[in-house]
Amino acid sequence: MTNATHLPPIVDTVLKDLKRVVIKVGTRVIDDEKTQFNRPIMKSLTREIAELKARGVEVILVSSGAVGAGLRGLGIPKRPRSIHLRQACAAVGQGRLMHEYQRLFHAHGITTAQVLLTRSDLDRRTSYLNVRETLLHLLTLGVLPIINENDTVSADELNFGDNDFLAALVAGKMDAGLLVLLTRVDGVLRSVDGNQSEGELIEVIEDNYKEALGVVRDKSDPLSMGGMRSKLEAAGKARSKGILVAIANGLRPGILGAILSGRAKATWMLPTRKRLDAWKYYLAFAKQPSSAKIIVDEGAVEAVRDRGKSLLASGVNAITGSFKVKDLVQVFDPEGNEVARGLVNYTSRELRKIQGRSTKEIREILNRQDAQEVIHRNNLVLF
Repeated sequence: MTNATHLPPIVDTVLKDLKRVVIKVGTRVIDDEKTQFNRPIMKSLTREIAELKARGVEVILVSSGAVGAGLRGLGIPKRPRSIHLRQACAAVGQGRLMHEYQRLFHAHGITTAQVLLTRSDLDRRTSYLNVRETLLHLLTLGVLPIINENDTVSADELNFGDNDFLAALVAGKMDAGLLVLLTRVDGVLRSVDGNQSEGELIEVIEDNYKEALGVVRDKSDPLSMGGMRSKLEAAGKARSKGILVAIANGLRPGILGAILSGRAKATWMLPTRKRLDAWKYYLAFAKQPSSAKIIVDEGAVEAVRDRGKSLLASGVNAITGSFKVKDLVQVFDPEGNEVARGLVNYTSRELRKIQGRSTKEIREILNRQDAQEVIHRNNLVLF
């Protein structure tokens, strides 16, 4: 039983019945300029994770820190702009990071497994499903998966951006009950700039998600990539899959126990009322859309958004770029706002011929009887 008496009932319900949690640790939580790693904090976190596992809670750890550890090891003062130098730092630091975790978890009798992922690993449906199977087998064996982006091989245009996004994807794919994002502040603070620790804490985010996004202003950090806005956006993705999210200060000893008891000073983001299923979560966040766009009229926006309809050619105003059948393409309203994305049933060349046309006209133009929807509602996810 938790002590989350001041929090919405769903927090207490999730924490009482928690079976699986994804914990993301930021670089600045475990980094130390003089000693390379903040060992007291890492020791505290590993002890608490061991306690969670002893209670029967499955834990997946997503940890940043490879690039930072490489920078320390190579004597480079700040995160390099050069992708190749950054990859070299990651190659040096990843081994050091895993060695530190292995040493600390070994003291609790826990076997760890390194899992390095690139954006393309989760973009392809087959490998996306394989990641889940691998992680499930590790959890069944009692192994603690420690996940990081494979910075050594990922390119800028194919990376996750930061491990907050990666953690949200993993939490959604693994049906976690809780996602914990550990940073250097107590949560989302009004007027926070991402690096300061002062301001009014927003304890609960539900219908006020856009308001919370509006109060966050991140500063650049020479060592880490993800700021508070990144955490909010990642949490927004996870909550759409029905996952409770806690954003809290990883530098506070005992923070995981406090979160699980509902007593932590933290920001709680509640799951959305309408939740994405696994397929649409994959389309929305894991699969990379093509660079092409479909612009539709207001009638089409109303049909797909308010009436749950498929996207028809009659509602298409314009197409930019090119795409193939079954490519993931973004759909925009006349004002340039993304309203949906989905898998198309026509090539861009075909769609340009039939945009704005009726089903009868499409059959005549393309000389075929199977006039399909541009995007079927089962393969369409709203934004």
